[in-house]
Amino acid sequence: MEQELLLFEDKFPCWDEETVALAGGDAASMRELEEQGLLSEAGSGYVLTAEGEKRRIALARESFIPVSPIGSFNAEKALWNNRLYHLMDCRAFTGVFPMGVKEYTVDENLPYAPALSREELWTRENGKIRYVWSEHRLVKSFLKRFPDWGMAARGKPAPGRAAMNEWLAESGAKTGTVNFNLVLRGRYDFELYRTQERLPEDIFNIKDADRFFFLRTSDKSPEDVYDAIGKLHLFMLNQRRVYVPGYADDDSMDQENWTMLVLAADTEEELEAVRERYSADGQALIEPAMPMYIIGTSIERLRRMREPKANYYDWFGEDTVYIVRADETQPAGL
Repeated sequence: MEQELLLFEDKFPCWDEETVALAGGDAASMRELEEQGLLSEAGSGYVLTAEGEKRRIALARESFIPVSPIGSFNAEKALWNNRLYHLMDCRAFTGVFPMGVKEYTVDENLPYAPALSREELWTRENGKIRYVWSEHRLVKSFLKRFPDWGMAARGKPAPGRAAMNEWLAESGAKTGTVNFNLVLRGRYDFELYRTQERLPEDIFNIKDADRFFFLRTSDKSPEDVYDAIGKLHLFMLNQRRVYVPGYADDDSMDQENWTMLVLAADTEEELEAVRERYSADGQALIEPAMPMYIIGTSIERLRRMREPKANYYDWFGEDTVYIVRADETQPAGL
């Protein structure tokens, strides 16, 4: 029973019966561990007590398992992230090796530059959103400093971190971060791509991967969501021109790599409201950052899935809600 304590870690510090069962553990053990003083209730789930943390470390050492300390966290958010991860991993699609590899990160903060205020990111015009970040002087400075992108940039060394740091110092721009509850880097047909060269400046593991950025909607205002979209635009702008120019939108085999924002709701009712609100803005949400897609799912929808799809292409095509899709006849964004 105490083996369930090993489920608790830095990225998954809060569990409940559902998430433990999804992970293959004994859900009934949660209450028993609480009665032993090893767990306490928090955020509608369970977290380790001080005694539970001591026992977790001891169990890991006995099993020769590396163990890292658990930092500070919001229990409610941590449990929600945990649930989304395990539902996606167990219910949405398999994507098993060697035909596919799923690389998930939880609660990931992605840096981008330049950091801009809400007013500098987007505005409302005639009741709809328009992103204005491309008009900012710092973005124009960035584009001038890093002019190479797209297929024409292949074969040239990526500017990388050193050049980015130089530009930040010269321009006075600041770096911001955008947080996603879950990020999936999907590598389909892994065997075909594993021999491809790894780019030394690909520090965000973007090359040869489809990327799904999951953003919870129930704890955010529409303005927060619009902010996150604009910041994702800038993160991808940095990838296109600094870290993986030539490979941000197309992979080593010249196939499109997906950049998808997944708006994740709690219920189907909430998901329908999300679809209605953001689809009304249309392609204004993804310009000038094409190719980019916005889709939706919900915890309720994922719970209902009993037979996972074979891969994320099928999951995307059959089990998500369409919100905004890039017009593939248009060129990629800035």
